[in-house]
Amino acid sequence: MREARWRRGMRALLVAAATLPALLVAGCVSVPFSSGVEVGGAVDADVDVDFDFLPSGPSAGASQEEILSGFLAATTAAQDNYRIARSFLADEVADVWNPYDSTLVRAREGTVERLGDETLEYSVPIVASVDAVGRYSVADSTASQTLPAFRFVQEEGEWRIAELGDGILISQQAFPSAFSQHTIYYWDAAFRNLVPDLRWFPTRSEVATRIVRAVLEPPTSWLGQGATVSAIPAGTQLALAPVTVDDGIARIDLTGEVLSLSDRDRQRLRLQLAASLRAVSGVVGVEITVAENLVSIPEWTAGAPDIVPQVDPRVLLRTDDAFGFATGGEIEPLGTLSARVLELGATAVTVASGRNLATVLTPAGAWAIAIGDAEPALLDDRPGLIAPSIDGYQFVWTVPAASPRALRATELDGTVHAVEAELPAGSRIVSLAVSRDDARVLLMLDGQGGPRLVVAAVVRDETTGIPVRLGELRDLPLNGDTAVAAAWVDEVRVASVTRTDEQTLVELHEIGGRSRPLGLPRDAVQIVGGNGGVDGIRVLGADGIVFEPRGSGWQSTGLRASFLGTQQ
Repeated sequence: MREARWRRGMRALLVAAATLPALLVAGCVSVPFSSGVEVGGAVDADVDVDFDFLPSGPSAGASQEEILSGFLAATTAAQDNYRIARSFLADEVADVWNPYDSTLVRAREGTVERLGDETLEYSVPIVASVDAVGRYSVADSTASQTLPAFRFVQEEGEWRIAELGDGILISQQAFPSAFSQHTIYYWDAAFRNLVPDLRWFPTRSEVATRIVRAVLEPPTSWLGQGATVSAIPAGTQLALAPVTVDDGIARIDLTGEVLSLSDRDRQRLRLQLAASLRAVSGVVGVEITVAENLVSIPEWTAGAPDIVPQVDPRVLLRTDDAFGFATGGEIEPLGTLSARVLELGATAVTVASGRNLATVLTPAGAWAIAIGDAEPALLDDRPGLIAPSIDGYQFVWTVPAASPRALRATELDGTVHAVEAELPAGSRIVSLAVSRDDARVLLMLDGQGGPRLVVAAVVRDETTGIPVRLGELRDLPLNGDTAVAAAWVDEVRVASVTRTDEQTLVELHEIGGRSRPLGLPRDAVQIVGGNGGVDGIRVLGADGIVFEPRGSGWQSTGLRASFLGTQQ
């Protein structure tokens, strides 16, 4: 009963742990965790860290407080199934403790309070958590939270922890080095595109196996509302673990549900798993087996989606007398599209994948322009529209700034479809951008409560692909006082521009991860993404200068523009 209570308590911390008063009772002491385990300063998640943390095991004659401190420090090291951390535990729990159940990320050192001769209680501010399948969640509050009590026993004259909850606690400084991020994939509802879902796994902990187990589970809740599906049949399990990698091939032994799939469904299953494992070191391909017998899967000769769609690396922009890609000191036009943009007096342009279609904003409204001889079509003439977006189904997305719930997706023939969106009343929408996988949308809002940046899944009609509604809004942490602009950076990251104290702040946000500042470009009014992650970002200043990121700051590209074009 006591063990069950402790397990429930540890899991409860993932959603709403009990909070302590700001000042703990007398008798609490600080427990440091800086003895060779933590590193100073933040570590960028994009850095490939290839070294191990090797904390020490328990020392002879250590007190209960020292054993607790050592144990919590040792949970930074996942090597050999958390061998060092287990050495602080009593024999009866060392083998049954599950460190992978959950991870809590602490803001700073915590405090310990003695509850009895053999029991300590630990309180600490939690900033984030990671669940058993790698889903990262930011904590609602950083107030001190209390972990279930730690009970100690003596074994051969040494104190060991005899009772604790599953999961680990780690500092936010050590987290980027102890955990690695991996993008797992599901399919959109029409099986046209792969949809990314960012996850986090301990770096030295059979990552390939943990990724496969995560893919076998449903996607993160906000994605799993009709917008995404899995090619893996319900009930499928990993039959043989760990996943082995031989000569670059990850061999995944699954239960028999996959044998009932058609050849095309088997292709989709293999591609979903291969895409999810592509960032694992040493993996170049995937084989699927059942009862260790190879499952026959034809090669996908045509029609397979790009895992990470790419765009032209050049900057797309408009000057006073040209629209196109900046090449050196020249502007390379996009055929008849560039002429149409200038004729209409466009103030914003989004070019569809393939460059055969674009949507533009003018004082008259939102237009669709097809490459060729077709005349531009005015699709939405409502006043106050923000820059429109366009998706791979060739729907043009429009919304007035003052009416965020009046969201439309319009076909090229002018057929209008209202898209249901539970956006906050009284707010103003600043930017709207559909992702390249057509399954998500990025929205930036402003209102009395300040700026708000959200992503949501796009739920479509299964037959026609018509956008029907937006799913649950997933908020991304945002600073600043006024919303300015937002854009997709890559498949799992977006960037925002906000204004505060007469400065503009650019921030990078991982969808399912952390956020960090990217500096203070001068008077930024627009931002676009490209290829290469952060290196592909471009910012437009109010004076028309185009900036690019350089180190911790922003540098002029030497280009000037009236606006930057978006490549879908």
